[in-house]
Amino acid sequence: MNTGALNAKSKSHCPKWTLPVANELVRVQETIESVTNSSVEIATQISSYVLAAGGKRIRPCLVLLSVGACGGEVNAERVIRMAAAAELIHTASLLHDDVIDSAGARRGVCTANALWGNTLSVLGGDFLLSKAFYLLGDLVESEIISLLSNAAVAMTESELLQTSCENNIDSWRSEYWHIIRGKTASLMSACCESGAILSQASKDAQLALRNYGDSLGLAFQITDDLLDIIGNPAQTGKQVGSDLVNGKFTLPVLIASTRDSFPFCFLTGEKISPELAQQIAKFVVECGAAEEAKRIAEKIAQHACQSLAVLEDSTYRQALELLATSVVVREF
Repeated sequence: MNTGALNAKSKSHCPKWTLPVANELVRVQETIESVTNSSVEIATQISSYVLAAGGKRIRPCLVLLSVGACGGEVNAERVIRMAAAAELIHTASLLHDDVIDSAGARRGVCTANALWGNTLSVLGGDFLLSKAFYLLGDLVESEIISLLSNAAVAMTESELLQTSCENNIDSWRSEYWHIIRGKTASLMSACCESGAILSQASKDAQLALRNYGDSLGLAFQITDDLLDIIGNPAQTGKQVGSDLVNGKFTLPVLIASTRDSFPFCFLTGEKISPELAQQIAKFVVECGAAEEAKRIAEKIAQHACQSLAVLEDSTYRQALELLATSVVVREF
């Protein structure tokens, strides 16, 4: 992996909320590259490929910004390792998700499973997850290890729950918030709270950042679900309605299904064709359900910002607030 090329690329597309921790993010990238360099060549190849494929490094940024927002003396190397571990946990989950969804592309590039097959992709995800907990091994704070471990468990449980709910809209109605809190919000919340713990912040600050991360994750995932309905395939890398084809009934679809004019009948266990999925997506937009889901995401993002009120004003807190408002205005 070419570190210089990646750093140049990341800086040229650097969101404003990353600016207070730009230098630290370079060190996080270097740590990730170092720890994923393996004597088993295929492990290095898969790791390098998926880690270079894009992404805004939101999870490590949450660790770094939370540390900064709390102030105090910290061990910089331990913070970097913690931030790198968070990104590796997230990336491992993406490798596994792409196998589960039989995805051929992510962020406009081929997925690892499309290039190396399912078996090597799953093992590559296991490799990254193992390296994440290797990085966490020297942390004195057992509370942080517990937080990250519990987040990894929640992510796995939510994927199990999501898969068990496939093609069953009634199950999705009852489990949607449980699923997205586990698959997305749990890790973001753990990143923020861990940053506060590393800073030896007060319990109030730890709780504030935990709540911020939870709300941020929910808003992020709802927006991601919206992208599947009204996104541009050239930007999202997948066809409109892909979630429906994969048996996932997300918030905008669930809202639309409560409309009296909803013209579709979903039979439990029956798969939805790509053609029908696009018709449903069109209705979701026309009936206003997509816009309603967007308003819900915006309200949750506002709640995330309000959670930070107990922290002193700083460039780090401002960056966290900007991040929360940014996740719901991604280009569709």
